[in-house]
Amino acid sequence: MNDLSVIDQFLTVFSQYIDSGFGLLHGEVAYLSATLIVIDMTLAGLFWAMGGEEVLAKLIRKTLYWCLRLHHR
Repeated sequence: MNDLSVIDQFLTVFSQYIDSGFGLLHGEVAYLSATLIVIDMTLAGLFWAMGGEEVLAKLIRKTLYWCLRLHHR
């Protein structure tokens, strides 16, 4: 009952199974993320060219918020 390596071994095996499943989605998620970033940047550029608002400041703020949220996960 004092052998705690069983818990570590279970956690290691469980983590490997979870990571392998999500690893299969990595390519599709990266492609989708890149596509959405390109669309967002294109729209921001169009709004910046057509309007007088501070679109660049909003884009920078949105990007920084996304990076901070991603970093805390």
